[in-house]
Amino acid sequence: MHTRYPVKYGLFLMAYYVTNAIYQGYMPMYFQDLGLDTQQIGILVSSVPFVSIFAQPMWGAVGDRMKSRNRLLRILSVGAAVSVLAMIFTQEMMWLLPLVCLFSCFFTSIQPLGDSVVLEALQEGNHPFGPARLAGCLSFAVANIAFGVLFGANVELVIYLTAAMLMLVLLSTYALPVIPGHQSQGGRKMSMKVLFQQKPLMRLLIFMMPLQATMGFFYAFFSVYFVDLPGGSSSLLGWAYFLSAVSETPFLLMSDKLYEKLGAGKLMCVAGCALTIRWVLLAISGNVWVAMVGQVLHGWGFIVMTVGMAKYINQYVPDELKASGQMLLAMIGYGFARVVGTLGGGFLAGGMGIQPSFWVCAAITAVTLVIFAPGYLKKQPGQN
Repeated sequence: MHTRYPVKYGLFLMAYYVTNAIYQGYMPMYFQDLGLDTQQIGILVSSVPFVSIFAQPMWGAVGDRMKSRNRLLRILSVGAAVSVLAMIFTQEMMWLLPLVCLFSCFFTSIQPLGDSVVLEALQEGNHPFGPARLAGCLSFAVANIAFGVLFGANVELVIYLTAAMLMLVLLSTYALPVIPGHQSQGGRKMSMKVLFQQKPLMRLLIFMMPLQATMGFFYAFFSVYFVDLPGGSSSLLGWAYFLSAVSETPFLLMSDKLYEKLGAGKLMCVAGCALTIRWVLLAISGNVWVAMVGQVLHGWGFIVMTVGMAKYINQYVPDELKASGQMLLAMIGYGFARVVGTLGGGFLAGGMGIQPSFWVCAAITAVTLVIFAPGYLKKQPGQN
């Protein structure tokens, strides 16, 4: 039976996605303000997902064995806040790089671990994930408008506000029910290796990797590219991110029904089509308004594959590996794929420019669709 929807669960997602809006959207501008060049920014941004490849499996294993995954969320929040604050004391690449890596070790595991807690809590009450995730989406949207204006006046505030929001993330974990790691409650002792033996899961993750790689390039360089366009500005950039976040609303309201009807594979195909069109729009025009229109496609690209995969893992991964499963999704989809996209994209953008590089992104997503889509489009609903 359905009980009243636990609206308070959305507080954690709201706090996290406001934090992510600040760091993801405006930290490249902070690095640029320090005088770093495109390749240096690419190295710093790519180090975040690179470190996550090693950190997320570790934290996932810890989460599956802890009596309270909520407590681990608090530890990660404090660690991320302290490490990001330390960046204010240096402008040198040789010091910024290890600090960014330390920040990544904590920050990149907050979202997948939090998803494992929220998804399991909602499942116990037979509640959909979409409305809770929508709370994060809308907070991300509103935050970008406010911060676009604020950081245009003083980009150094990125550091302080990221740390402050991480403290709100910590406080918001107290609104969540205590969710233990199932291996701490007499469950089977299992390692992440079990997940690699699930062929349908691996196939989906391999499908997602090149799509996420193009997103890595986008997140690393779109803010720098956008503000340099004729008519571009940090305040208008805030509206661009607002559009991308609000565009997620239709899918999130229908996400549970669409997932049940289509499954993760077909949803990935939808995301691949949307991303291909989006990168073509950015490649063919150096117009700020065309770039704004492209942001609307975010609602049928990034969010579709991330929510679809999170629900798939929550449904098919053994209980004893719920945290590790979400960490694996983040490690491959965010970590490995984003390293390729941001680091490789940094050298690509340095050699041919940011705008022409979007043609490469469009080619990657199109080829990926040609390879994977035929197999998934043939499958019946409920088939993996």
